[in-house]
Amino acid sequence: MIKSKLVSLRPIELSDDIVLQQLINNPLISENVVGWTFPVSLFSQKSWIQSNANNLSYRLVVVDNATNEAIGITGLWDIDWHNQSALSAIKLLPAYKGKGIGTEVVMLTMAWAFYNVGLRRLHSTILDFNGPSLGLYIKKCGWRVEGRQYEAIFRKGEWHDLYSVAILKREFDALSAASEFINTVCPVDTTPNIDINFQDYI
Repeated sequence: MIKSKLVSLRPIELSDDIVLQQLINNPLISENVVGWTFPVSLFSQKSWIQSNANNLSYRLVVVDNATNEAIGITGLWDIDWHNQSALSAIKLLPAYKGKGIGTEVVMLTMAWAFYNVGLRRLHSTILDFNGPSLGLYIKKCGWRVEGRQYEAIFRKGEWHDLYSVAILKREFDALSAASEFINTVCPVDTTPNIDINFQDYI
């Protein structure tokens, strides 16, 4: 488990079926993200969890430290090990938005991806009308817009543009709060001990 001040990130468990179903079926969430699916039954959600074995994607459940309740999901999708990059995203239950939790989740995920998994680039896509997500990634977490796909996504009977956003490890390192989250995911002191007498180990 990866734990910071407000939230923790942990692997998906079978008991997360209800919250994962809510994240898919709640229109306040599903209509603001890029992917689309038909409504998902609890049976289908349980089956998905049981069959979720893919070394190119790794999802983490977001847990509220105050209540120990699962409140969202994040992680890495489509990991490209050769180019050290992956897609990253976040979904939170509506009641937890606007409380600083989203910022902490994105920062924690970046630190984990860059300093534990060993990636060097994260990317994502955001709908043109999703101002809160654009503000979260660009203004609060240091991501930048790399491009714009015109009329790429169908929502509410209309076609909408899709912004491509990304961040490099060195850009994350330049953020003022980066060291706090790096120390959270990698609490071990890795400073070389120069007082070691190597003759003792030969």
